[in-house]
Amino acid sequence: MTVKCTCRVLLGLLVALTAVALRADCLDELLPVPRFVARSADVQPKLAAHDSAGAYCLRVKNGRPSVSGDAEGQRYARVTFGQLKKLAGKGTVPDCTICDWPAFRYRGVMLDCGRNYQSVESIRDLMDHMAKYKLNVFHWHITDDYGWRLESKRHPELQADKAFSRQVGKFYTQREVRETVAYAKKRGITVIVELDMPGHTLAFRKATGFKTLATEEAKVMLGDLIDELCELLPQEDLPIIHLGTDEAREPGEKVPQGHLDYWANKVTGHGRTLMGWSPGLRLPGQGIKHLWRGATDPRGDRCGYIDSQNLYYVNHVDAEEILGVAAYQQPCRWGAPEEKLGAMMCVWHDDAIAETEDVARMNFVYPAVALLADNFWRGREKDASDLYGRLPHPSDPRFAVVVDLERRLLAQRDRVLTNLKHPFPYVAQTAMRWQMTNGADGSVVATDIPQATVSPRHFWYPQGAYWPKGDGMAVLETWITAPREIDCGAWIGMTGFSRSDGRSRDAPTPKRGQWNKHGATVELNGVPIPPPDWTHPGVGGNPKETPLVDEDYWYRAPTPIHLKKGVNHVKLTLPKKGGWKWIGTFVPVEGSSDHPREVSGLSFSASQP
Repeated sequence: MTVKCTCRVLLGLLVALTAVALRADCLDELLPVPRFVARSADVQPKLAAHDSAGAYCLRVKNGRPSVSGDAEGQRYARVTFGQLKKLAGKGTVPDCTICDWPAFRYRGVMLDCGRNYQSVESIRDLMDHMAKYKLNVFHWHITDDYGWRLESKRHPELQADKAFSRQVGKFYTQREVRETVAYAKKRGITVIVELDMPGHTLAFRKATGFKTLATEEAKVMLGDLIDELCELLPQEDLPIIHLGTDEAREPGEKVPQGHLDYWANKVTGHGRTLMGWSPGLRLPGQGIKHLWRGATDPRGDRCGYIDSQNLYYVNHVDAEEILGVAAYQQPCRWGAPEEKLGAMMCVWHDDAIAETEDVARMNFVYPAVALLADNFWRGREKDASDLYGRLPHPSDPRFAVVVDLERRLLAQRDRVLTNLKHPFPYVAQTAMRWQMTNGADGSVVATDIPQATVSPRHFWYPQGAYWPKGDGMAVLETWITAPREIDCGAWIGMTGFSRSDGRSRDAPTPKRGQWNKHGATVELNGVPIPPPDWTHPGVGGNPKETPLVDEDYWYRAPTPIHLKKGVNHVKLTLPKKGGWKWIGTFVPVEGSSDHPREVSGLSFSASQP
């Protein structure tokens, strides 16, 4: 690859440029979506120089690339060219000019390894995946109530068996941490280590015997751990340290402001930038706010914020809902441009896991990275909170955005990620069509619903008849036309489980013989489809130590179904008896839930053809 370095990063776009028509080929399947693509290597756009990092121009002529941009931009150009080669397959990458730049400086993934230890290998695999989609921050939540999983040579009691509530003895050695940070750095990824304090410190208190962190001894010891972390990793390798500060709810977690000031000064005294959750306890001085809940105003006396609000917490989202989040949630909606540092998806699998891969499988981490990378790289001009949980009607101009995004994701899944060993539970849904009727009177609530998972509560809002606590019934119907008789599987779901709330009273695991606690039913061509033989039938409440196994459709084996040649009628009857966990999903699939594919040749209609 010929590299033409420039002193400044390229940003801006040609004011007037003759558009070049593009075929639906590899140039039209990139993720994140580039800002400017022309099907010619000879286009000379007038670009304005800008000091923001990461901008680049990639030109390909006769299959040979040339790049301009700073070091970071050159890396992203190589990523783009690597995607093009895989998308082109056996063909040649067409002549083109691609100019692109990130909307935000920080674009990342937070992985909670304090509650559930994740192997070093799996973390590095995730970093490889992040680098393929131009994400550049890995937030390592490494301590929590269930384990202080960062080795301390000064205080080895933190790794004693009695300190752990899960995965006893599982922690990251200092050598593993250094090597993993170096691994990330080679891929253009900055690691942020979080030592969560004073909340979420049960493991620390169990190890040390401190009943409260309000003592001078506890303050000094936690400060000593900050010192040890800074000695482990130099400033250039660990420029930001996250101190948590959220959810300090237990009596033993209540500390005077002086403790917070002491810990914060430890961080800044080592030349590091301070970061903390917001809402959270007040950290002094200039630091990065990390938004996580509610309509928090990020503006203030700190040096900007990173947005992880709403459904960037992927542990609360359905596998097929992440598409709408990526398409329509606007990152960094508040404040001046200089305050908008970026956005981060968070993987909080609070509940215990049965297998290490469950975190990636149950939280669809790999498809979420690819989709949200586009959201974080490009930003969104407007926020559309009404579309977080439902896609727009096909007649809505906004529908084209999500169709394009899904098409690109499927191309990435099938031609870029061909050797992916981790689960990628996503299949096409925008061609689906549902009709929803009110089971009480048969009136049509909505029709031509173009998505896989339908939550009736989202469609009752406009009608003014949403039942927040009352009873009711929704009926979902679709007609699937098959070109032949097909034996395949189906993703069928009637309850959405967060992977961080156990099994709430609203959504316990169904009892044997039930699809959900409300009495939902599924029919294919008038014949009821029986529910799975649940591993934990009827488990409710909040048993966080009983791992989820088969409760949601995308991480259990697909239900076997038979589609006849011609028209097939699917009917989901969804009674609602209080509560709000109220959804319906029916998606024909082939293969396993870890690596599903669409059933070829099917068409969908919201009325009988």
